[in-house]
Amino acid sequence: MDYQNEYKRALISQPHCILGKKGISEEFITHVSKLLKKYKIIKIKVLKSAISQSNIKNLAKQISNETNSHLIDVRGRMVILSKLKTKI
Repeated sequence: MDYQNEYKRALISQPHCILGKKGISEEFITHVSKLLKKYKIIKIKVLKSAISQSNIKNLAKQISNETNSHLIDVRGRMVILSKLKTKI
């Protein structure tokens, strides 16, 4: 699998899931884990209401730690995670 192509596809595609005002819950973590198994690289959109109490990079690190994934990129309010550690 060519991860650079997967990364480019994730950048231009619609977000796979959205983190809302409920924040990082158990349901959200299990949903992200399932998406990572299916797509290998996913894009998460973070709403303004979710980042009111903390920083977007801290949220991204927390999601990657809880799902045992790797944080590839944070662009604005978009977070890109990968199942495998890659250099893109």
